[in-house]
Amino acid sequence: MNSIWLKIAGAAVVVVLVIVVLGRLGGDKPASEPAQQDKTFYDMAERDKQFGEEPKPVQEPPAEPAQPPAAEPQTPPEQPAQQTPEPAPQPVAQVPGVVLPSSITQPTMLHFKPLSEDDDIAALQILPYATAGRSIGRLPVVQYGLMMRAVEQIEQRWPDSWYCFRAKQLMEEITQYSDRYAQMYKITPERLDISKFLKPRQGTEPREVKPIR
Repeated sequence: MNSIWLKIAGAAVVVVLVIVVLGRLGGDKPASEPAQQDKTFYDMAERDKQFGEEPKPVQEPPAEPAQPPAAEPQTPPEQPAQQTPEPAPQPVAQVPGVVLPSSITQPTMLHFKPLSEDDDIAALQILPYATAGRSIGRLPVVQYGLMMRAVEQIEQRWPDSWYCFRAKQLMEEITQYSDRYAQMYKITPERLDISKFLKPRQGTEPREVKPIR
């Protein structure tokens, strides 16, 4: 009789231990799941909205009045000791060859041509299709056809606008996912080149462009 109760008690202890172990293992999962779900499709879609943000115009400071030259001393000064000449400053944004949108890693002043009111309204209607198409294209089976159709319209109609710069950013990002997108949609380095935006041109205005976060 006592042996039966001992067996029952032993079985109960084993069951309790199993429940405790399973409970601990089950309790660890909720803590780790949020870390794996930090970047969901909706989180990335929120990030994609930055491609639709208009760069802010840059307020150029007024030119400083010219200062009169200082009077030259009457007697020649003593010759200073020889010093190593400082290297000449390198021109900003004078990069030979192709400049990719990903080279913008800090707030940078680029130059775009402003659009007329009608063109600006039309571009504002097309750009959301490009940004939404990029988000949708990340889903399984779906590709970036919607995005590229909108991008091509922007390239053809407003090649010197900030909308075209955003289009180049969108194209470069999908080529970073897979090389096959570059081949599929004919996205060449020359097509992504933003070097023309780095310097002022006739009819352009400066805008501050920030990197995509």
